[in-house]
Amino acid sequence: MSDTPSPNPPSTPWLTMHIEHRFHHGGAGFHLHLAFAAHAQRTVVFGPSGSGKSSLLRAIAGLLKPDVATIELHGTIVCNTMHGSQPRIFLPAEKRRVGLVMQDPAVFPHLTAAGNVAFALRGTERSAQKEKIARLLEVVEAETLAARWPRQLSGGQLQRVAIARTLAANPSILLLDEPFAALDAPSRQRISQNLHQWARQRGIPVLTVTHNLEEAFTAGDEVLTMEDGRITAQGAPEQVLSQERERLLQMLGAVPSS
Repeated sequence: MSDTPSPNPPSTPWLTMHIEHRFHHGGAGFHLHLAFAAHAQRTVVFGPSGSGKSSLLRAIAGLLKPDVATIELHGTIVCNTMHGSQPRIFLPAEKRRVGLVMQDPAVFPHLTAAGNVAFALRGTERSAQKEKIARLLEVVEAETLAARWPRQLSGGQLQRVAIARTLAANPSILLLDEPFAALDAPSRQRISQNLHQWARQRGIPVLTVTHNLEEAFTAGDEVLTMEDGRITAQGAPEQVLSQERERLLQMLGAVPSS
């Protein structure tokens, strides 16, 4: 499968959010404080480990209830904890139709790879299930793994199965948290292209978080950089990430500072 960026992002944002949340870990604390809107079909949040990227995804998916927040998905308010004229809302995760793929894949150990994908297809006619399972496993290049059990799969293979199962649930939004970390570079590129083509054909926006600069360049039509719980920049990859690349090289002493 091939992949090309969406030429013009839609004018209406598919995600609008404002979050404030404090995490307390012993004597230390972390403050997540950000506001942004996402318009592009492929959006990337780039930042170092510990910058709050995974917490951002958990809030969108409904797995984290922020202290203060408004979150809209496709124009529908799914979370509003702010004071004001709007009623307080917190739509649970199972009602948001958000597909979330975490870095550590979660699969059912008692089901084969195909069985894991089929679990998300409950209610689908059995005659149609087999074809859908095969198609989704093909998207993640895991068609040869259909009959294997999770204990027989590597970390990268488990990630592929987890992604296919998430796609099978027919999400309206796809959130990816370092989903290809356990894959080699060629596989990561191919599967990313397959996945984004699958989503684009169905009009499903994809939000990917990563600390891999190369992946951030190739996986997004729009990029947001994140640091210490805040969005520091937003724009086209060639604009935002070129600045970030120069900054990283300066930190490594590879180029002189201006």
